[in-house]
Amino acid sequence: MIISTIASHSSLQILLGAKDEGFKARLYVKPERRAFYASTRLADELVVTEDMGVILGDDGIVIPHGSFVAYLGLEAIEKAKARFFGNKRFLKWETTFELQDKALDEAGIPRVQVVEPGEIEPDELYFVRLEGPRGGRGHFIDRGEELEGRLGNIKANFRIEEFVPGVYLYVHFFYSPILKRLELLGVDERVVIADGNARWPVKQLPYTIAGNVGVALRESLLPRLYDYGLAFVEAMKRLEPPGIIGPFALHFAYDGSFRAIGFASRIDGGSNALHWYGRLYWREEMAVGRRIAREIRLALGEERLGEVVT
Repeated sequence: MIISTIASHSSLQILLGAKDEGFKARLYVKPERRAFYASTRLADELVVTEDMGVILGDDGIVIPHGSFVAYLGLEAIEKAKARFFGNKRFLKWETTFELQDKALDEAGIPRVQVVEPGEIEPDELYFVRLEGPRGGRGHFIDRGEELEGRLGNIKANFRIEEFVPGVYLYVHFFYSPILKRLELLGVDERVVIADGNARWPVKQLPYTIAGNVGVALRESLLPRLYDYGLAFVEAMKRLEPPGIIGPFALHFAYDGSFRAIGFASRIDGGSNALHWYGRLYWREEMAVGRRIAREIRLALGEERLGEVVT
């Protein structure tokens, strides 16, 4: 059995996890990125190509991540002959505001308030968020009096949200159909270019994500987040049967209360940071990439692979 993915986003931990669990690994990589990925020696097979679409005919188990929809498109993924780990129909749920809101509301998870243009107050701060997973590119914070001039230049779908003056936390979960168990594997904060405003407050910097930092939350907050994860798993069973298989992440603003700002319907890039919560379930380090490979190994051992791939 070979585990395959595209060289981007979280592919390094997917490959490392595959090797740790005894699988061979195949990596599809663009020519300009070949040197780095080849240097890691993690891939047993390196497929160098400009066309990432060739992975749709892969004969192993394909692990999707945050670059897949951008590279391949949802329609091509859903029609692919390749076996994808997880419920590949779940991938589309993170791509529009409408679907994200529907899933979060079905789960009963509180969300940040959406503000209509006619409700904008000149002196208030607002977060303008562009639709779909884009690593923060294009998002910005501004006062109401400045919004009108900036909104006219946006070409993508966007919406205006209340600005929550707190911390932004990204919570990484894994739902196992084999063990019938939800695991909370980590929490991270995003390092964004705009953080530089604290040092160089002379220019508005973009909210593009540059990296991730692991967060050890106050323990009293973990049960509440776990309950949100359970509710989300149950909601997706109803909305997109058979529901979630494997990794997902819930994204929150926190100022004493949690309000969702979205979610990731696959392995989240923030799981690349160092997290220790996996030891609660496995008594050893368990990154999400390795947890995916562990689930495949468990499924193969019980001849239940069909329950974890689509």
